[in-house]
Amino acid sequence: MLKLALVTNQEDLLQKFINFFAENINKIEKSAAQKIDITYILNNSVDKKIVSLPGREFNKAEFIEDYNKILTDPGVDIILELSRNQESPDYLFQALKNKKTVITSNLKVIAENYLEIKNMEKKFRSRIFFSAAFSPLPIKTLIDNFYALDELKELNAVLNATTNYILAEMKKNTISMKETLEQAKELSYTEENTDLDLNGIDSLNKIIILANLIYNTALDTALIKARGIKGITSYDLIYATELGYKIKLICTIKKENEELYLGVRPNLISQDNFLASINENSNGVELLSHYNAKTTFTAENCDQASINLLSLDLINAAKFIKNENWTDFGFEIKNINVSDYYQEKLSSFYVRLQLEKDEKIIDKIKKIFSEKNLADLILHDNLTETPLLPVIILTKKIKENDLERLLEEVENLEGVLTVNNIIAVKED
Repeated sequence: MLKLALVTNQEDLLQKFINFFAENINKIEKSAAQKIDITYILNNSVDKKIVSLPGREFNKAEFIEDYNKILTDPGVDIILELSRNQESPDYLFQALKNKKTVITSNLKVIAENYLEIKNMEKKFRSRIFFSAAFSPLPIKTLIDNFYALDELKELNAVLNATTNYILAEMKKNTISMKETLEQAKELSYTEENTDLDLNGIDSLNKIIILANLIYNTALDTALIKARGIKGITSYDLIYATELGYKIKLICTIKKENEELYLGVRPNLISQDNFLASINENSNGVELLSHYNAKTTFTAENCDQASINLLSLDLINAAKFIKNENWTDFGFEIKNINVSDYYQEKLSSFYVRLQLEKDEKIIDKIKKIFSEKNLADLILHDNLTETPLLPVIILTKKIKENDLERLLEEVENLEGVLTVNNIIAVKED
């Protein structure tokens, strides 16, 4: 009999998991080949609503407020964390030291402490399962199984459904990001700290962990610069549409020889691209590998998807505990060079400038780009009724940091008010 402790600060998610667990307990136990009882429920939510506990598996469940009670009870086998609000890794480290198997979706803590977690798993012969960190996409399951004998060459994905929803709503209703963010909060689509979504940090953490899983490495999150969707306006979405593109926050992993390139940036992608079809509160991924030329799939973000993945990890955790004596902890982390994709690779870019209405300024900008043979297209919106002139530039291929230096020269021109946006243009 395995004993399970649930930890959460989200009562709605706790109730949904309990209902799912009670409904599917026979399937879960059959797959795990063991009986599972819930011993403790640690509820850190502010409201502390009464949670309904159906079924025999909850008869002895005790509501507690002290995490240490879970850690120090030798009868607790598995800790299942239903929320991911913890910033410090200490609670995971303590669990591993106490030989508890942990199921979590706290990708920020995992990404920032991956090497130490792996070392502690080996030392204390315990394990952390985290498939739900990529919810609603079952990417970890796919990597562990379908790609076990293959080699992934490239991954391109929309991995943050919140930003996808915000951009879709801004485009559809021509409203501000602030308004759409409020809508997303009301629908419970956002992280508690919305900057994790908007600044691309959530997406960065996901591709860092994916790269670690795929290539058996432990990357430093500080080596890659994420840029999120902050600063993108309805104007950018309108101009992108007129040029035949959509704007998406794209995560990229690319392997060339023994080099890894990772990137998180908003991208203009052609409207017939697979990732352009990922709409509303959904995620999508495109995988290119040695044996399978291209695999694509999409999934709508919802609590049920997360619960399904948590339950799958529960089954795998039960199997791990049962077969722990045969588990191989002898893996070795590989050292691999990693660089920021957009700092090292050539890309085309969409640039939006704000100028005073003066053709002479535009001529000066054209001269700067033409001298370096770097502009494919320069457009200006004369229909605006303000004294300001939006100018759109589509560049030829250039490294992002070289473009930023060039734009410093442009921004210093008299009459150039600001560089509003720099957005990569993704090739099909």
